[in-house]
Parts: sequence; C-alpha cells; structure tokens
Amino acid sequence: MSGNVDPSRTDFHALQTLVTVHRHNSIRAAADALGLSQSSVSYTIDRLRESFGDPLFVRLGRNIEPTDRCNAVVKGAEALLRDFEALTISDSFDPSTATDRLVFSCNFYERATFLPAIMRHINAEAPNVRLTVVQANSDGHRQLEDGMCDVVVAPMLSHPSGFHFRRLITERYACFVSRNSPFATHGITLDDYARARHVVVRPSIGWRPGFTEVLDRLGVPLEASLELPSFADIDRIIADTNLVLTATDGVARIFPDLAVIPAPFHREFPVEMSWAGRTHNTPAHRWFRDLIARIAADLKPGLQQ
Repeated sequence: MSGNVDPSRTDFHALQTLVTVHRHNSIRAAADALGLSQSSVSYTIDRLRESFGDPLFVRLGRNIEPTDRCNAVVKGAEALLRDFEALTISDSFDPSTATDRLVFSCNFYERATFLPAIMRHINAEAPNVRLTVVQANSDGHRQLEDGMCDVVVAPMLSHPSGFHFRRLITERYACFVSRNSPFATHGITLDDYARARHVVVRPSIGWRPGFTEVLDRLGVPLEASLELPSFADIDRIIADTNLVLTATDGVARIFPDLAVIPAPFHREFPVEMSWAGRTHNTPAHRWFRDLIARIAADLKPGLQQ
C-alpha cells in the first residue's frame, strides 16, 4: 500500500461510500443504503485502502471495525462533504423554474394525508421539481444520516441531536368500524373493546402500535382476529363485518366510508417533520418544508371534538 494519497483517485463519491460503510460497519448495509452492489462498494473501499495506505477496516468476527486511520479520514471526509454541499447551494429559489429533486420519507398514513396536496402544489407552483417518496418504517433518522432522504414526516419516537424537528399535527387514537356495526351507533366501551374482534396493522414483525402501552396499563388484552401488513383496502375489509380498527383519528380523512368513533381510552401523539442540518438553509428544502407545514395547518381533525 502507498503511504501517499493520490487526490486524483479519491472523489466525493468514494468519500461518501467510505463514510457510509463507517456508519454501518458493514459493506452490505452500506451498499443497501447507497443503492449500489456490494462488489461496487468493496471495489471503492479497496481503492481507498491503496490511496490512504491503510486497511481502513479490519474484520472482527462477523463484523468489520474501522482502524484509527479510518476514523480520522472519515471525520475529515464528513467535513469535506458538508463544505462541498454548501458550495452547491443556490442563494435563491424560484419554484416556477426549479428542477430540484426532493426525497420525502414517510409511511402510509403520512403519505395518504400529505402527498395528494403536495403534488397539487408542485403541479401548480413547481412543475419541474421531481419528488421521490420512500418508506420510512422506523428508519427515518438513519435515512437522513445517510443522505437517503431530505425530509421525514412521522411520529418521532426520539429526538436525536443533529436533527431539526417541527411538530405538524397532534393526533389521537380512535376506532373505525363498518357503518352498519352496532358500535357505529352506540359507541364502544372498554368492556366492549376487550371482547371485540380487532384488525391490527403491523408493518413489520414484532412492531406494536403505540396505543398498546395504554391497554397494557389498563389490563386490557388486544386479541387480533386479523393482522395486516398495511392499511391498503382496509375499508373494504372492514365493511359489513364487526371488526374494529384502532388507528389515528386522521385515518377518517383517508377512509371516509368507515364510521369513526372515540376510542374507550385516551392517547395522543405528535406527527413531526424532521430534517438534517445539511439541508437546513437550502432554499429548495425550506420551500418544501414550508409547503408541508402549510398543508398540515389546513388539516381538519378526523374525529370532531
């Protein structure tokens, strides 16, 4: 290995690859995050090993660990990448002529709630702006760290340092039933709820809805008669059955054919917007975040108080 770095063999793409491998301690995970093949990522790391005269990563059991030299290089690379990105930022933004590509991370509820209005505004105000929507699951902050998205809209379980947050709406849980269900007319008590047949949406194995914490404290079991991986077609599934869906009251805006009734317990939570410091002052991203905030401000409660 050479001890002298050849700048002509070290580009920004290679440095971003190095930073991503360092963050994940995994070639495979970095490849997934970057949308590249593992062989491409491995080739780039091999080139950097030659350039920096250091193995950069060493195998420790089934994992890889960075060398001290790698940690130092990554620290400098992160600063260099931030500085270069700042150079590419225009001081002005005209949505009517902009051609920016924005990446919006969210899950089903936020996508169904915000995306139709977002696209109407983009169509009218910024027709050449391109929008990519990715699934957040519970990885929104990691996606921001890896540069895989620009904005995350979701209920935030934590507020890690280095990110910006803005509360958009406060939601509360409600129950959704068929319009010909007795619950649609008479409501649902806690005893009714404990005996009811429930449909539960679990986007990933082991995931628990936030309201189950309240049920645990109340000593009310939640026995799912049906588990689904998403909300797709759930209104048609519930129609003409006695199934009960517990979800944020805003789901009423998405599935108006379902009857929405107050849940027999109280649980509120905020839906927030989050973004990384690297795009905090970028005019295009400020415009996009302001657009999302304006849409949120116009939303009506799904369940009238």
